[in-house]
Amino acid sequence: MPGAVPKPKVLVLARESLIAALLGMLLELENFEPVFAQPGERPEDALARLRPPLAVVLDGDLEVARSDLFFARAARAQAVIVLFSVPRSPFDAEAHARERGVRWFAIPCDRATLVRALEQAIGVQS
Repeated sequence: MPGAVPKPKVLVLARESLIAALLGMLLELENFEPVFAQPGERPEDALARLRPPLAVVLDGDLEVARSDLFFARAARAQAVIVLFSVPRSPFDAEAHARERGVRWFAIPCDRATLVRALEQAIGVQS
């Protein structure tokens, strides 16, 4: 369509492919374009390939969630990060997000919670 505004990209990085797919479905319903790492692709490489994603929705159980280098690469790519945690995870997403100055949410979540976290991360007023 001529003049159509592209959907904002959101790179979804999750340990479980089912969680990534469900988050992707929620994002599509809210007019975002979910994108994913290719099989075997490192998160850093996905970030570089997909630049500039608007946001990265990052599973706190992934090692990269604790990586200063990944956060620096995301900042250099002008991508914001939103952390999430899954039930029974030893990762304290809330504390880690506070330390990093990023948004977070817990799974399970509804569409409104996911969208609110993303909009707050990118500075959209709702």
